[in-house]
Amino acid sequence: MSSTEEGGGAVGAVSTDQTIIDNNTNNDYVRIDMRFTDVPLSDDEVANLRSLYKAFYAGQPNFTAKPLIRKVPSALRRNEDFKKYFMPKVISIGPLHHDDLTLIESKELKLKLAAHFVKKVGVDGESLYSNIKKEMDGLRNCYDPQELENYSDDNKELAWMFFVDGCAILQAVYMRYDDDDDDGKLFIKNDLLRFVYSDLFLLENQLPFRVLELLT
Repeated sequence: MSSTEEGGGAVGAVSTDQTIIDNNTNNDYVRIDMRFTDVPLSDDEVANLRSLYKAFYAGQPNFTAKPLIRKVPSALRRNEDFKKYFMPKVISIGPLHHDDLTLIESKELKLKLAAHFVKKVGVDGESLYSNIKKEMDGLRNCYDPQELENYSDDNKELAWMFFVDGCAILQAVYMRYDDDDDDGKLFIKNDLLRFVYSDLFLLENQLPFRVLELLT
């Protein structure tokens, strides 16, 4: 049987008995033999042809893959109207905007919130930090690996970030739903807090939920 008859369409001349995957009208995979012809093709040319067929099936959604925290696609980042959904205004949470110079003041704000949270729950800060440090491998796996390339494998910087940011989130939640804000000692303006609460829901401003579980 010719390659055209076998695959339902012309495949082209190839020079090896390798196999190319094609797709028929029922979306079922079929195998198309790459037979010897009068036109010799090099290994590189065969590889090029194979890459063409692979590209056809590449990028198909994997519905069983674990969702990862990552930056939004570049096409969306260029849309000014869309930035309000992923660019924080006051406070950075997690590694994606941690080094944003426009949010440098948020580090002091987060540290203040974290300190009040640790005092409020009455648990030793070292114990809470150790809870985070022990599960860093799993927490790293919640992110697209490319987003963490600048963080060393010893996880020290990333673990401290998760600890402070997680405590800051929980303290902010306490302040939102609890009238007691630690006797008013935080001295954070309400308008600033409104921006903080808004920033917590942005696409690129997220922590793994497991971080909050380890701190409570």
